[in-house]
Order: sequence, then C-alpha cells, then structure tokens
Amino acid sequence: MKRIFVIVTGLILLLALGVSAVTVNMQQTEDEMIESIVKASSNITSMKCDIAQTRRIPLMDEPQKSSGTMIYIKPSRFSLDYTEPFAWKLKVDGDNIIMGTESAEGEAGRLFKGISSMILGCMSGEMLKDRRTFRVTVTDEGDQWKALLIPVRRDMKKMFGQIELGFDPDTRLLRRLLMEDAGGGSTEILISNVRLNGDYEAEW
Repeated sequence: MKRIFVIVTGLILLLALGVSAVTVNMQQTEDEMIESIVKASSNITSMKCDIAQTRRIPLMDEPQKSSGTMIYIKPSRFSLDYTEPFAWKLKVDGDNIIMGTESAEGEAGRLFKGISSMILGCMSGEMLKDRRTFRVTVTDEGDQWKALLIPVRRDMKKMFGQIELGFDPDTRLLRRLLMEDAGGGSTEILISNVRLNGDYEAEW
C-alpha cells in the first residue's frame, strides 16, 4: 500500500510539472494565464528534476520522508526513481506501466493507466482546461504564484480534497506541491534542480 501511494504521488507530481514553465504578467486574466501555461508547456520536450517528499498521516507523530528523481520524455514516457528511504522505480510508456520489475495488472493496472492518461494530457497543459477533472483557480499571492485544483471527477474526489501548486514569482517554475487527501493527511513535495529539454534517453 505504501508503494502504491508513492506511485500515485509521483504521478500527480507529473501533473504539476507539466505546467512548470510559466511566463505571465500580473495584468493577465486567469484564462490568459492558463493559455500561457499551455503555450509554455508545448515547448517542453523532456524534463528531469529532483524531488523531496514529506507525507503526513493523521495519528502519526513523525512524517514519512522520501526523495529521488523524475524524468519525462514527450509525448508519453516518464519514470520515477525513488532512492530514499528505499530504491524503487516506476516506468510508464504509453499504456505500458512497469512497477519495479513487473507490469501493472488488474485493479492497480487500471488505476495507473487512468492516472497516466490524465498526466500525459496535462504535460501539454490542456488538462488545466479540462473542467471535467478539476476546477482550477489561479492567483498571485505576492510571494508565490498559486494554482488551486479542486477535483470534480468522482474518482479524483475519492483520492484528493485539493491540490495546490506553488510557483517561484520570478522564474515561474514550480517549487512546491501540496496534496490534501480526501480522508485526511497531506503530501508536500519540494522540487529542485529542474532541467528542461535534455537528452535523458539512457537514464529513462
């Protein structure tokens, strides 16, 4: 169960990273900001970043921490390589999903295929315009540029109460992701060392 949550967390992280290169100004409307995200995302052909994750669970005093790297290669491949607290990898190539060394089958396979389809659509930025999945609010908080995603689709509502994306106000790159569970608890992910449009074939 712990590994499945790590995978879902990583997949949702990809949703956020698909909108990591934002070039907007304070005078733009929310729709214009979303359109600029779509435009910026269209220029991303590959991506690699480091992630540091903190998971907080109700009734547990100590948070669970993990870290690793993520690679995305357009149009439909990504991998999540966790190194702490244990070494474990997820690879997605279109509909083919490999968890560790085995293909995802059954209910787990259907779950990850559905989420993967959503994530890959978001890498183009178009997911922010899909009102069937999330209600999106974009605001300028001064110290950060924030996008708040409220699930409207039934399967997403069962997993998340809301998802908050925090962007650096100068570079417009995503630096923080906070996911609040539908049943309590939260996951915070800090993103660093983002590299865009490199050759990551060998590492994937």
